[in-house]
Amino acid sequence: MKEKIIIIGAGISGLCASYFLNKPNTVLESKPYAGGLCRSFYEDGFTFDCSGHFIHIKDAKIKNLVEKLCGGIDTIKRNTAIYFGSKLIPFPFQANLYYLDEKTKKECVDGILKRKNIEINNKMSFIDWSKAMFGSGITKYFMQAYNEKLWSWDLKKLTAEWTGAFVPKPDAQTIAQSAYKKNKIQYGYNSVFYYPKTGGAQKLIDGLLKKTNPVYNAPVEKIDVKKKLLFTSGGEKTYKYSKIISTQPIVELVKELINAPSEIKKAASQLHSNSVRCINIGVKSKKGLPKFLKGKHWIYIPSKKIPFYRVGIYSNINLSLAPQNSYSFYIECSSANGIYEGAESVVETLIKLGFIGLNDEISALNIVDMPYAYVIFDKNREQSLKKIQDFLIANNIFSIGRYGAWEYSFIEKNILDAQRLKC
Repeated sequence: MKEKIIIIGAGISGLCASYFLNKPNTVLESKPYAGGLCRSFYEDGFTFDCSGHFIHIKDAKIKNLVEKLCGGIDTIKRNTAIYFGSKLIPFPFQANLYYLDEKTKKECVDGILKRKNIEINNKMSFIDWSKAMFGSGITKYFMQAYNEKLWSWDLKKLTAEWTGAFVPKPDAQTIAQSAYKKNKIQYGYNSVFYYPKTGGAQKLIDGLLKKTNPVYNAPVEKIDVKKKLLFTSGGEKTYKYSKIISTQPIVELVKELINAPSEIKKAASQLHSNSVRCINIGVKSKKGLPKFLKGKHWIYIPSKKIPFYRVGIYSNINLSLAPQNSYSFYIECSSANGIYEGAESVVETLIKLGFIGLNDEISALNIVDMPYAYVIFDKNREQSLKKIQDFLIANNIFSIGRYGAWEYSFIEKNILDAQRLKC
């Protein structure tokens, strides 16, 4: 039995690892298709992704590579908003206080001016970090309200380690000034993003598949790190490996290790995540998308009265994603226990909010469940993760990607991590 490098998972990280490797490798994929959460599917003329998979790139070489793999990409200037008090205000909330009612605006400005003078660090609980960074008003009306919905987790137990580039951080003076004049600065790591010209996110996967031929329907059942043997489900096939690159959730990987010490299993049990349901909706309408949503790419929804935390509009990203006289959405709902609002109720809420016209026809509707969606950053994560990764590396197993590295990341980082991997 000849040894080779085994790659677990044919998502973006696994396919990129195979793409960059100059050594023989085999990609094992548990599903009958490639792409993971970066795939697209097609229904009644609509192109849907597994929620919003937009490409954020800073590295020029990665941009050129992505453009080549996709057969062309569009450069899109972000146009996002927050549904607040039954109207849309510009994102980010903390730099657009101008659009708030006077009472809320005053509370937010007072909050930023009366912050406690304390040292701010990302080890703080998110709620304490937010109050120290933005004040009590902004925390109350957006940061706490929205992030409780996004994470489905106690914000006192969630640290601020994830915030990094993901939360815009204008200074206090800029925040206060935004209450009295319109902000003209585009904040955030994703102020400009990229998307394939045709075919959805799947085009990136298809480009990678030109160099890789995964073995499908091959879920990993167990791994013997001492004998360097990997067994697929049902013992159908055994692989002798030199090294493993795993892109599955690291907690699932640990379950597969038959030689994992008890302290490694315990460390894995201390890693947590939430789950997300994406509801894709295609709508036929001669009148088109409601006017107040024209040009908007996605909308943040902090209100607890509304069951979803974000609405994205595929057809505003790229017209080819919906047929003529149609528009399309992705709706994101978060959960700590996998229980969600029903799709019919979500559609009713969208109609009530005016996101879908009263006389418009639901032409396509499907659900994508993501049991691992956002990794929870708590006091146990860093230490537990290091313990697991040290054990894996010592046994020639490299766990990468958003869930393999158990982090909050994006496509460019997944590509770069796969490219830089030394195997």
